[in-house]
Amino acid sequence: MKAIIAEQYGGPEVLQLADDLPAPRVGPNGVLVRVHASSVNPVDWKLRRGLLAPVRPVRFPVIWGRDLSGVVAEVGAAVTLLKPGDEVYGFKEGYVAKTFRGTYAELVVVPEKSLAKKPQNLTHEEAATVPLAALTAWQALLAQGKLYQEQRVLIHAGAGGVGVMAIQIAKAFGAYVAATASARNQDLLRELGADQPIDYTREKIEEICPKFDLVLDGVGRSVWASSFRALKLGGRLVTLTVPIPDEPAGKLKFFATAIAGMTGGTLRGLVGGKRLLITRVKPRGGDLEKIGALIEAGKIRPVIEKVFPLEQIAEAHCLSEQGHVRGKLVVSVIPKRREETLS
Repeated sequence: MKAIIAEQYGGPEVLQLADDLPAPRVGPNGVLVRVHASSVNPVDWKLRRGLLAPVRPVRFPVIWGRDLSGVVAEVGAAVTLLKPGDEVYGFKEGYVAKTFRGTYAELVVVPEKSLAKKPQNLTHEEAATVPLAALTAWQALLAQGKLYQEQRVLIHAGAGGVGVMAIQIAKAFGAYVAATASARNQDLLRELGADQPIDYTREKIEEICPKFDLVLDGVGRSVWASSFRALKLGGRLVTLTVPIPDEPAGKLKFFATAIAGMTGGTLRGLVGGKRLLITRVKPRGGDLEKIGALIEAGKIRPVIEKVFPLEQIAEAHCLSEQGHVRGKLVVSVIPKRREETLS
């Protein structure tokens, strides 16, 4: 089995291709998936650099990666909803008892509850962009943001992986959507359905009227002050990022930074009659089924900036770390030519 492994924390150069790894074993509730495509999420390179080591210590070697789209090869004895040959997509937590076995690999075992049938109108490469980003947006907007029809929603980083999905999900639920992006991505925001594209380099969100019911932050603490000012009384700021050190740090510095940042943000919100909430996404196949229905209905579409072969995963990580990616970067594990041969 081919997979991208890392023997230590570090830069993209620590990602190495191994082609002789044993296939993972399937437990009772597990599904063995032959992965056709994965994608790069910021959490992947944060893990690789060791930025999350205080809360996610691992034993090396590891296989990073969260997203996957592929074909079921084998199912465990307790699996009832999937069978060999089914096309599926999902994301895998990867972390179990200090081991990390992610999706940058040809074969992956995933719990049945973390998978859903792949939308029929998407290729594997397109489907691989969806799970983590769309579930993050879905759970942040609906579960924590309490999104409902005709709310005014502001989405930061609207051209990024989560932002692309968040705009479309919010519009599907009948919200008025404003979204921020750089000047070059204003047309993309309109294409995704944003009612009010905002060039964050020129416009101040706190000056927009009327105010917003909900703000989704995928940027970080730097936008919290302006976001609180852009919210109505009783509004919610849902963030996807806890403040953490910019470089690998010990537990003391890590937790001091995180606690201080969240405490300060929470107090700032309470003083203004608003709330700061943080989302921790969960790999729920049931939510993915609902997202898949919206995709098949044409209400959500993926946005891909570039597709990399598995062997070029380091280049994909480098591009992701630079920021300003439009949509997602895809990692093709089984190229389309081989997909046709296998089908």
